[in-house]
Amino acid sequence: MRHPTALLHFPFMNLTTLIHARLDGEITPEQLQQLENHLRNDWQARRHYLELADQHARLLQQPAINTGRLQEQRNSETPIRAPRWRPATTLSLIALAATIAFGIYLFQPPPSNLEPTSNGVAILSQTLDAEFAKDTTLSRSDTLSPGIIRIDQGLAQIEFFSGATALIEGSAEIEIISAWEARCLRGRVRVHVPPAAKGFLMHAPDMKLEDLGTEFALNVQDQTSAVHVFDGEVIAHTPRQKPASLTRGMTFSPATTSSTSQDFLPISQIQDLVQQRQNQRFESWKSSSQQSRHDPRLIALYLFNQESADPWDRLINNLTLPPQDQRAGGAVGARWTQGRWPQKQALEFKRPGDRVRINLDGTYNALTFSCWIKVDSVDKKYNSLLLTDGYENGEPHWQIFEDGSLMFSIKHQPDHVPPSTKYNQIYYSPPVFHSDTLGRWHHIAVTYNNTDGTVIQYFDGKPVSRAISPLHQPGRPITYGPCEIGNWGLPTSPSNFPIRNLNGSIDEFAIYHTALTPAEISTIFTTGSPQ
Repeated sequence: MRHPTALLHFPFMNLTTLIHARLDGEITPEQLQQLENHLRNDWQARRHYLELADQHARLLQQPAINTGRLQEQRNSETPIRAPRWRPATTLSLIALAATIAFGIYLFQPPPSNLEPTSNGVAILSQTLDAEFAKDTTLSRSDTLSPGIIRIDQGLAQIEFFSGATALIEGSAEIEIISAWEARCLRGRVRVHVPPAAKGFLMHAPDMKLEDLGTEFALNVQDQTSAVHVFDGEVIAHTPRQKPASLTRGMTFSPATTSSTSQDFLPISQIQDLVQQRQNQRFESWKSSSQQSRHDPRLIALYLFNQESADPWDRLINNLTLPPQDQRAGGAVGARWTQGRWPQKQALEFKRPGDRVRINLDGTYNALTFSCWIKVDSVDKKYNSLLLTDGYENGEPHWQIFEDGSLMFSIKHQPDHVPPSTKYNQIYYSPPVFHSDTLGRWHHIAVTYNNTDGTVIQYFDGKPVSRAISPLHQPGRPITYGPCEIGNWGLPTSPSNFPIRNLNGSIDEFAIYHTALTPAEISTIFTTGSPQ
C-alpha cells in the first residue's frame, strides 16, 4: 500500500492517479481539492471517475482484491486481509457514482450530429455580366434567403425551390418572399413556371400575377407594371378591376401604356449570350495560362487535362516552360471529369486510393500554392490538398480541416525538441467550405515565406486569414520531395494508412517558389473564374 505522505511530492498528479488515490483512501486534502476541480470543470473527467468508481466497486466483491488493484499472489496459509472498505462505504461510492452519472447527463456537451438547416428558398443559378448593389455579395450557385436583390446591370437567373425560374434583366430590384412568391419592385423579369410550380405568385405595383403553368414577362418602370404572356395562362389581379385571364400573346397593364413582347429578351438568345460569354472567358483564361507557363517563379503547373487518348496513360504533365519533366505526376485511381468549363477537364478524387503522385526537387525560401477546386463534401478530419509523403523539417502540408477551414502547416523541429513532441507551425483560415460553397468551383491559395513567417490564405481571390506562428524562426528552408495531391502518403506494409483523400475535383494546381502578392492572387482568380 502507498503511504499517504508519498503523494505529497506530486501536487499535480494526473486524473487517473488522483481518482485511484481517492478510491483507496490515500488522497490528501490538497489533492482532493484538485480532483474536485477536475470533476467540476470537465464532463469527461466526471465520466472517467464514474467508470473507475464502478470498476472499483465491482473489484471489491472479489475475494483476492483489496484496494482495487490485484494483490501479489499469496501463500495459501497466509490469511487474506479484509477490505478496508465497509459495505456502507461501498454504498456511498455507488451513490457518488450515480450522482456523477447524473452530472454527466446534465453537463455533457451538445450532440455534434445535429441536422444542419437552411432558410434558403431559391438559388442564383446563372449570371451574365451581372453587377449587384454594393451592399450585396452574390455569386453563381448561391442559396438565396427571403429578401431584396438589387442588380445594377447584366443578367441573373433565379431558380425557386418550387421549380419556378425568374430571369432578371438589366437594372432591377426583386424581393424574394418564399419558394412560391416574389415581388418585382423595379425592372424587367421573365418568369417560367413548370406544371409542378403551378400557382407561383409574382407581385408588382398595382398587380398580382398568379401563374397557372406558363411563361410570362413583367416590366415595372416608375411604379407602372405591364405583363406579356408568352405561353400558357396567367391570372392578373388588380385592385380596381376584376381578375383577368391572360393567355398566349396577350399583354396587359393597369395603366394606359404597356409593353410588347419585343421589350423582352427571348430565353433562347439569353442562353446563346451565356454560352458566348463562357467561350470568351475560357479563351481569355487559356491565353493567360499559356503566358503563365513562362513564369520563372513556377516550380510546377498541373492543368489535369488528359493529353493522350490512351486510357492507360495516367501521366499528369508539368506544363512549366522551359520543361521540367522530372516534376510530372502520375494519376492513381482518380478519374478525369469535366472541369470549370465544358472545354476543360479535371481530376475527380472520391476513393481512399485516389491520388496524384509527384516528386518536387529543390530547396526554397517561400511558396505559393494556387488551386482551382470543387469540393463535394468535407467528410474526414483532414482532407488533402497537397501533402509530402512524410513530415520532415521544412516540409509543408496543405489540407481542408473537418470544419471546412483551410489548414496550412510546415514542420521545423529544433534539435533539442524530442521527436515525439509535435512542433508544427499550423495555420487555420475561417471555415470556407460549407453547404453554400460545396459542389461549386472555387479558387484557393496560400502563401508563405521563411523570412517573416507570414502565412496568408485566400478564398476566391480574397485573403481570409493572415498569421505568423510563435514557433517561426527566420531562414529555415522549405523542401518537398515525394508528394501527393488529393491524398497522403504511400502505405508501408503491413501498416494501415490514414484516409485523407479529397472528396471533390481539381482542374488546376500551381506551385511557386515565391509568395505571390494579394493583387496577383486576385488576378489569378479573376482571369480563371468561369463566371
